[in-house]
Amino acid sequence: MNRSLYEDSRSQLLSKSKKADNYVPSNQSKGKNRYERRLHSKVFHSVKDYNNINMNRLFKDNILDVNVSVHGETDDYSVKMSFGGFLDSLHRELKKNNDILNLRVVSRALTSAFNSDNVYIHCSCKDWKYRFSYWATKNSITSGQAELRPSNITNPGDTKGSGCKHVMLVLSNNSWLLKVSSVIFNYINYMEKHYAKLYADIIYPAIYEKNYEEPVQMDMFADEENPELETDSDTIDTSNKYARTKTQFKKGNEYRFKPNQQVDKQLDFDSLLDDEENIEEQ
Repeated sequence: MNRSLYEDSRSQLLSKSKKADNYVPSNQSKGKNRYERRLHSKVFHSVKDYNNINMNRLFKDNILDVNVSVHGETDDYSVKMSFGGFLDSLHRELKKNNDILNLRVVSRALTSAFNSDNVYIHCSCKDWKYRFSYWATKNSITSGQAELRPSNITNPGDTKGSGCKHVMLVLSNNSWLLKVSSVIFNYINYMEKHYAKLYADIIYPAIYEKNYEEPVQMDMFADEENPELETDSDTIDTSNKYARTKTQFKKGNEYRFKPNQQVDKQLDFDSLLDDEENIEEQ
C-alpha cells in the first residue's frame, strides 16, 4: 500500500479522537468517548514485552514497527505502531553529542520521530476490527492488514475518532518509548559484540552514515550479497539479558514503574535517564 498520501501525525490522530462521537449516555461512566476511556487501560512496562521488533526494517528502511501490549478492561490487546524517521533523528542527536551513542541519544531520537513523523496504527481488539479498520485502510494510516469491507453500520461516517481506546492510550502515553529505546540500544551493543560482521555491514553505517573501517572477521555462514540481521524475539531477549549482566539501572530513578502503575503523561526522558548505557530487564 502506498502510505504517502493521507498520512497523519500523532497529534492529528489524537486531535480527531478528542472531538469524536460520544458513547451512548449509559456507557459514559468511564469516559464520554474513546479518548477519555483510554485511561482505564494500561500499557505493559517490561522490556521483554517489546521483543518483537524488525531490526532489518529499522536499520535498513528507517521504519520502526513495534507491538505495544495493552491490558484493557476485559482482555489484553496488541497495538501495532509504525513510524519512520528514527535514523534521521538519531543522526541529529549524535551530532549534538559528539557522535557518542548512548541510551539518552536513542531515546531522544525515538521520541522526536514519534512526535514528528507520520504514525500508522492497528489494534487486535474487536472495536478496532468493526469500527476503525476500514477507515484506517481508506485513510492509509493502518499498520495492519487492509480492511476493504465498509463499516456501514458500526461507523458509517468515520465520526468515532482515529482508533479504539487502546490505540488512544498508546498514542497519548509515550512511556513505552523508553522501553523500546532500551531494546534498540541493547540490541546495538549485543550485535557489535557477538555479530561483528552484521554490525559493521548494516548497523554501523545506518547509525553513523559512514562505513565501518576496522577489520572484521568474516562469517562463513553469512549471505555476503544480502546480509540480514538476526532479529527474532529470542535474539532480542538475549540482547536484553546481555545488557542486564553488564549494568544495572540506577537506584531511585523514576523510570522504575511500580506494579500496576499507569502513566498517562509525556515523560521527560532526560529526567529519567542517567548516563548508564543499558536498562535492566524488568
